[in-house]
Amino acid sequence: MDYAAALHDALYDPNPKSSARRTKELVIRELQEVDPRLEIKNTEYFNHTFSPDLVLSWPGASKQLRRFVFLRLPDSPEYFAEDVEIVSELNPIVYGLDGGSGLSDSLNAVSDFSRENNVLVTDVHGVDRLARNRKVHNVANLVSAALIRGGRGVMDSVGADSISSTVSNGFEAAREANTEVTANAVQALENYLAPAQSQQMTQFLQAVWISSQGRIEGFPGSRDLSGEIGDESLEYLLHFDPINDGDFWRALGTTVTVEQLARLRVSDSPTNLQHLVKANMDRLWSRQMKVVTGELMPAHEERSPSWTVLRDSLCLRGEDYIAFFAQNAASLRHIKSPKAYGLTMEQIRQRSRNVHLRELTMRTGAESFTVEAEGSRSVLDAESLSALPASYLQKTRVVRSTAQTPGGQEIHCDFLQRDATAVTSARVSLEDWLGSALPLLWDVHPSQISTVHGQLKAEGDTSPKH
Repeated sequence: MDYAAALHDALYDPNPKSSARRTKELVIRELQEVDPRLEIKNTEYFNHTFSPDLVLSWPGASKQLRRFVFLRLPDSPEYFAEDVEIVSELNPIVYGLDGGSGLSDSLNAVSDFSRENNVLVTDVHGVDRLARNRKVHNVANLVSAALIRGGRGVMDSVGADSISSTVSNGFEAAREANTEVTANAVQALENYLAPAQSQQMTQFLQAVWISSQGRIEGFPGSRDLSGEIGDESLEYLLHFDPINDGDFWRALGTTVTVEQLARLRVSDSPTNLQHLVKANMDRLWSRQMKVVTGELMPAHEERSPSWTVLRDSLCLRGEDYIAFFAQNAASLRHIKSPKAYGLTMEQIRQRSRNVHLRELTMRTGAESFTVEAEGSRSVLDAESLSALPASYLQKTRVVRSTAQTPGGQEIHCDFLQRDATAVTSARVSLEDWLGSALPLLWDVHPSQISTVHGQLKAEGDTSPKH
């Protein structure tokens, strides 16, 4: 039995209590099909004039962000319009339960009023169509959830199809800086979403537009001249159900920074954060990286590396280490590592197999000295180093080194503090940090580093398109 038929059967159950229970259970299930993140409180009321039947909220959102759902059995367009007006100050969802022709007349009667007052008026067919559309297109997922969160106006099956296809086409058009089709999407968002939600979705569109080399002055909608996606909008997107589209995340990542990601309130390692970082590892940059190990690590059950936000920093969390990244080196001062004593010559040779080292600072007891390579040679091949007796080198610890990243930039690695800093004002991509500093600072076999590094980039590039 499809949703509409099941709802009709529940609605006309001869037992009033059973009818109310079954009807609300079906509505709850369908709303969660539209937005799986929804937390829904079932009240004791049913088809009540002033009291909501359901209360919607979202994890991580402010307590003020709630939406009341009023289930309605419209007797006539006039009574239905009166009911909508009574609850309109609550910015609610008014949900018509009976999908007959009488409901269509009722929806038409409140079309203008509901849009002007940020009331979403929908019915069994409209919600069902939103649920179906989100299974087809990634962007339709985003639109469907945004409508539940901040939709307005009348949303029947035709309206649901219209906005889903218009906005999905708009995102594709923004990738090509196509003004007309993108403008249609912006107009649809403004028509069907309250200002806050419309602004959020328009920010996403603008980011895609800019990533396609479109000039911000030519974007056919309200423009955020900073070109950035706001923190709240980005948090919302990262906690949204997975969007498996590498091109989408590549486009969205144009203006995202490590500094912004570090500000976000992120729980665990959301899938969309993995997509965003993996698709932009070559453009997300930082100036310092720090590795924490041992007892200072928070509990982590996953064995594969994952990106998350901890201690106000973007980090890569592995099975036995956490690598923290910051655009400003001072931002990692509060991150403390276990005491380290430097690396033996054998350890530095093993860890630097795929990393070019230009300089080493070594310590034996109270004595320290620096060995520097000439030209393009590795410092490990320096004649001055080779001339030292093996017995002396066995007592030596490497405490610092200067290494070259795959991108050709230089970084200073401190093996006592387990951190690495970009030389001068260099901006080192996450891709280059993982290819150079991580294998030096932590005891991971080079083949494992290569596998992790390759997987992180490849997964973002091979996600299926919508």
